[in-house]
Amino acid sequence: MRNSLFFYLLTLMLVLGCGTAKDLMQQDDRESFQYSSDRYYKLIQWKYYEKAAQFVDPESAREYENFVFRNQKDLNVTAYQIKDVTFIDSGVLDESEDTSESNNDGNTDRAVIRVYYTYFKYPSVVEESVMVEDTWIKIGKLWYVSSDYPEGTFN
Repeated sequence: MRNSLFFYLLTLMLVLGCGTAKDLMQQDDRESFQYSSDRYYKLIQWKYYEKAAQFVDPESAREYENFVFRNQKDLNVTAYQIKDVTFIDSGVLDESEDTSESNNDGNTDRAVIRVYYTYFKYPSVVEESVMVEDTWIKIGKLWYVSSDYPEGTFN
């Protein structure tokens, strides 16, 4: 009787421990995401474009370089504010898709951030604003912005 109670408690602790480890892993992912996104937007604000490039998805590097080339001399971001973040679970391709049969393990590998920029562009000193939607992806354990940096975003 005593051995079966011990075995039951040990099994219960193992099951609960695994759930906690999974939650910690997700928390680590979100903290990594928060660090990367916050650092990237601060570097853009302060015109440290080369340092910000480390947070850019390698597949979007060409578009980012074009963005920098078009804006590095006259774009001045005075502030940014992250309005909302949507995490997209791995295995879910579309928000309207039925997720009951998807291989959803609770991990996130994509996120969408809506960022409100306040800026001015030389020769004007009139402050303007724009809302930008950036997609972020997780590669390995690191997060990278994977946007297309369209021309005309900052008029």
